[in-house]
Amino acid sequence: MSEAHSPWKLGTYWYDKESVSLMQVKEAGIACIELNLDNDILPEEALTPAMRTRYQQAVDAAGKAGIEIWSVHLPFGNPWDISAFNDAERMAIIEAHTHVMDWARDWGAQVVVIHPSFEPIPDEQREQRLKLAAASVRELSERAHARGLKLAVEDLPRSCLGRDSAEIAALISSAPHAVVCCDTNHLLTEKPEEFIRSIGSRIGTLHISDYDGVDERHWIPGRGIVNWPEVLQALMDSGYGGPFMFEANYKDPHDLVQCYQGLMKLVSDARAP
Repeated sequence: MSEAHSPWKLGTYWYDKESVSLMQVKEAGIACIELNLDNDILPEEALTPAMRTRYQQAVDAAGKAGIEIWSVHLPFGNPWDISAFNDAERMAIIEAHTHVMDWARDWGAQVVVIHPSFEPIPDEQREQRLKLAAASVRELSERAHARGLKLAVEDLPRSCLGRDSAEIAALISSAPHAVVCCDTNHLLTEKPEEFIRSIGSRIGTLHISDYDGVDERHWIPGRGIVNWPEVLQALMDSGYGGPFMFEANYKDPHDLVQCYQGLMKLVSDARAP
């Protein structure tokens, strides 16, 4: 099934330190990317003019290759944790994310993906940290909306906030402009298809990969335990209309294209009378 007949255009995450160039990504048949930035560094190190210039070179390369920048993954790590207890610290983190959203707007992205927390989150802090993260999501989603962007809250594994559909629903409950990034290999207590059916039309983008159900693996689909026919059916039933965005480890982008074509054949077969 070609992309022209697929319900979802093909995309992949990409980072400017990848060994695969954007021209190679385009030539393999991939239409769009999620641009990843440096993580786990302090905002004052991440938001320098030199870093902006570096990322702009990647954006320019995407334009030259004819690849759409669909989304930008906002930085994550402890310095970027929107569930921080200290209000002054949390507001400074919100401002830092807003700075990156300004970049994403200038780069023509439609979506910015955010992690609702870092880890570990102790059980005794969980309820309060969820409330703090939800307040941050509400504020950041309004700022994203004002910039023509959608803030996508990503489900996360282990003790991170947003580890199941109930927590994700709580995180976006007071943020009508927020959407969800469904990462199919982060759900350790819930099947991806169940998550998709629960969140439904609030899913605004994807991170597609496979795993063993024990921890995140970011395998190319087919290696792990994800029930892809059920996931694809759930996406169709929910009316998902964004890209089929891989966040899987790969060396050759043709491997992603081959996988995509196989999965889209399942979609075609499901649609056949």
